[in-house]
Amino acid sequence: MNNSFVSKYLISAACKCLVMFLFAGLVSCHKGDERIPGYTRNEHGFYYKLLAIGDGNKTPETGDVLLLDAVFKTQKDSTIWDSHNEGNNAFYLTLKDKTLPGCFNPYLQKMVEGDSVSFYVPVKVFFREYFDAEPPAFCTGDSMIKADVKLVEINTGAEYAQIRSAAEEVEDKELEELEVIDQYLKQNKMSGEPDESGIYWMASEVGQGTPVSYGKIVKLSYTGSFLDGRQIDIANKPLEFSYGTPDQVVKGLNIVIGGMKKGGSAKIIVPSRLAFGEKGSVNGSIPPYSPLIYEIKILDVK
Repeated sequence: MNNSFVSKYLISAACKCLVMFLFAGLVSCHKGDERIPGYTRNEHGFYYKLLAIGDGNKTPETGDVLLLDAVFKTQKDSTIWDSHNEGNNAFYLTLKDKTLPGCFNPYLQKMVEGDSVSFYVPVKVFFREYFDAEPPAFCTGDSMIKADVKLVEINTGAEYAQIRSAAEEVEDKELEELEVIDQYLKQNKMSGEPDESGIYWMASEVGQGTPVSYGKIVKLSYTGSFLDGRQIDIANKPLEFSYGTPDQVVKGLNIVIGGMKKGGSAKIIVPSRLAFGEKGSVNGSIPPYSPLIYEIKILDVK
């Protein structure tokens, strides 16, 4: 066996053992007081359990901004907040100089990227520290909040400022795009409500033939245009592809086609996030943040 490989393996194992030792040291003096099975309690009435060890190589410092994958639940196991849904996969937390006793910030300072931890935090401490609010009525009767968190990324304050600036720019552009779509719909006296995926339907017929499904060969004709009527794409001959194959059509068309049958047709507005996005097309013919109109007809499904 390669000695270099063995050395790297032993160093990695030693680092992971050190991380576990540091976490255990935070709570070891109260290890015997386990009121929640599987968790360890500290002097602030706070419970902790390490779920998984990451492969990061540094711990955060005061002032750093942490990107967490987080799920917060009541003691009765009802979800209060989930970063995958409410947070669009993003829960940012700034490590402060001073924190309330009983919050989990001191433990975050011992973590590396990839670590996953489960905490039980006193209700009042949790809402004051992380939401700057009093506990809501639905937490009445709960003494603790369960917080399952994974440290995804460590950013300095300057790095986070750049992230926020870029995110705000995207939000502004998307709002401008929605205003353009809204204006188009008003001028054409159409309904302004998109479906749950964000697509606007101007006309549709599902069709009566074979339904489209994963792996089926779909033949369709289509045209694409900007909202001002300029055409961007006209199929000189029908497009034929295996449904579900990546990058055959833009995401918005893929969503629409998946709900249709042979003989079906549709005229839709696809927002840029389901078309060519914030970068536009590779050849530059479609600018960033361009909503597009598509007219499609399903000619065959086999």
